[in-house]
Amino acid sequence: MKKILLLIALTTMVFVQRADAQSLDALMRSITALFSTDSEEQPAQQKETYPAAEKLKGRWIYDSLAIDYKGDSSVAALAVSTLESQLPTVAAKFELVAGRDNIMINDDGSMIITTGQTKNSAYCSNYDPKTGSATLMFKLKDQNISIRATAIDVNGKIKLMFNANELMDLIAKNYSKFDEMTTLQMAKGVIDSYPGIRVGTVLKR
Repeated sequence: MKKILLLIALTTMVFVQRADAQSLDALMRSITALFSTDSEEQPAQQKETYPAAEKLKGRWIYDSLAIDYKGDSSVAALAVSTLESQLPTVAAKFELVAGRDNIMINDDGSMIITTGQTKNSAYCSNYDPKTGSATLMFKLKDQNISIRATAIDVNGKIKLMFNANELMDLIAKNYSKFDEMTTLQMAKGVIDSYPGIRVGTVLKR
């Protein structure tokens, strides 16, 4: 499960590192200059639909990583768009393989997450089909960890999305070298400044 927690870290670091010699503040100012105002009206977001609980059960195959933004900041929207183009690179770094890795969701809510030869267990509870919200629980360093997730129905596939703020908080608490990595702290600062960023995975049958 540590691999899942670090996905958001690597994804945001890819974007931050693309700033080269610029400071993050300077980069954000240059992006903002592309718009007349940060509150410029964004395209209407497509209404989400959520799967019934029964539909979630069974084996789901990893298809791709996903990132989206549920907010009205033009700066954040452009940053997320940049990050999205880097997701195949992120997946390759974590050795995630489409069509091979998978998640098995059992009738009792228990889950087996398989990435290559590695298997991890988790548990899903409190699923609400009206909002797609659920709680995922797993063990990390002998601690019981829980985090909210949202399951979204997309043309027969499922997007399993996590709030980036919550993921970064988990990384900060559980990654021993967090305080030594200024880039990671900078990434957390960006995410904290623009709430509404979600990261996750697309799954198919």
